[in-house]
Amino acid sequence: MSKVNAKTPWHRIRESLDDYAPEKLAAVLRRHLEPRVPPGTRKLPDEERKAMAKQVARLLEENLPPWYSESGVLLGNESLGAYCWCHSFFNQQPTPTMNVNDNIQLMLNALEQSRAWLFKLDAAYQTLQRELPSEPGDDDIRVLALADGLVQVLDITIQETGCEETWYVFADRALAWMFDALMIRPGYQAGKLMNKLFAFESWHSPPIEELRDSAEKVAAAVVEDEGRRAHRKH
Repeated sequence: MSKVNAKTPWHRIRESLDDYAPEKLAAVLRRHLEPRVPPGTRKLPDEERKAMAKQVARLLEENLPPWYSESGVLLGNESLGAYCWCHSFFNQQPTPTMNVNDNIQLMLNALEQSRAWLFKLDAAYQTLQRELPSEPGDDDIRVLALADGLVQVLDITIQETGCEETWYVFADRALAWMFDALMIRPGYQAGKLMNKLFAFESWHSPPIEELRDSAEKVAAAVVEDEGRRAHRKH
C-alpha cells in the first residue's frame, strides 16, 4: 500500500478501495427498487424514473466509501463507467429492461470499471514511489522517472476514459493524486506549467510525443522547485 500522508485525498481513497461488497450494495438497491418496479412493469413514467434515479444516487453515496464519494467517479459521470442515468437506468435503448436485477448489474459493472481505474493508478503510483531516486545528485534521473510516471498516469486515464466528455477532469485528479502518493508538493511554477501543458479537451487524445515532451518539462519544474525549497532550508 502506498505510504502517503493520511491527510491527503489519495490516502483516503486508497485506504477505502478494498472496502467494497457488491453483494451487500446489490441487496440495498434491490430492497429499494423492487417495491417501486414490481414484476410486470412495462414502462416507468419519466418523472417517476428520474426521481427514483436521484434516490438511488443518494443511496450509492450513503453506502459506498471514499473511493466512490471523494474520487469523482460518481455513477453517471460522463467519462468513466459508461453509465448514464438518462439512458441506462430503466431506460435502455432500443428496448428498456424493467428487470431490477439486470439494472442493478449495469450499475455494479460501471462501478467496477471506475474502481479498476483507481487500482491501476495505485499500482502506477506505488511503482513510481519505489523507483524514484532521492539521493543528492540524482536530479536528472528523478526528472526522467517523474516524467515516466506522469505519462503512465495520463495513459492509464486516456485508456480508461476513451477521452470522452470532460475526461480531462479525471486526468487532473490522477495527476494530483500521484503527487499525493509521492508526498511531493509541486511549487507555483510547476503548477502553472501543468495547467498550461496539460490543458486537455474532450474527445481529443493528445499524441504520446506531445505528452512526453510536456511531462519532461513539468517534471523538471517539479525537481527545480524541490531544489529551491531544499536550498532555502540550509
